[in-house]
Amino acid sequence: MSNVFYPTVLNCFNSVRKFVFLGLIVAAALAGCAANSERLNSDRILRTFGNYGVEIVESEGRRRVSSLYSSDQSGRTTRTYAVVELPADARPAYGREHALIESGQSIGATFRAGGWAIDKQHLFIGELEIPETYGEIGELMHISLPAMLATHQYILNVSKDARSYSYATTTEIHHPDYLKSMDLKAIYGEIIFDDSNRDAIHDFIGPPKHRK
Repeated sequence: MSNVFYPTVLNCFNSVRKFVFLGLIVAAALAGCAANSERLNSDRILRTFGNYGVEIVESEGRRRVSSLYSSDQSGRTTRTYAVVELPADARPAYGREHALIESGQSIGATFRAGGWAIDKQHLFIGELEIPETYGEIGELMHISLPAMLATHQYILNVSKDARSYSYATTTEIHHPDYLKSMDLKAIYGEIIFDDSNRDAIHDFIGPPKHRK
């Protein structure tokens, strides 16, 4: 082997090794981002039932009640009954997304489409009894009440361009054929009990509402 050829091969090998090393770093970083990305409720409903839609059941002031549903030949079935406390004053940074949300668009999907990263600060993950007085929930889900249903309350945080904002507090009540409390544990890795005196659904979403 000539004296010229050997250094050339060695340099090529070192270049390839550096390239592979950098590629592994990038791959690990992308994997970490994927692991930390927040899968949306709409994604899970679509994956589980084949379709997804959102209906605004009630909108009054900062409070918004939504039905996240799937549909088939028999009609719509609410898979998640979501009660959201929207911000009193929308920040200019997410003003466009907030306007779309106020018009009835899905919150998480709207922020994601706008290039925002989404994170949930969990306040409660567990199961609560829904009394028969909450007839709206039973009617929308086509289930009989009372029933123990998986409940998840969290603060939705959004971030973009090195800025983060707490956008809304959301309480989600899930259809038993969609998510149970142990499913929430499998998704988020834990069950979180509220450390205050709240122990009933009334303490989370207020008094029962009935469809008009």
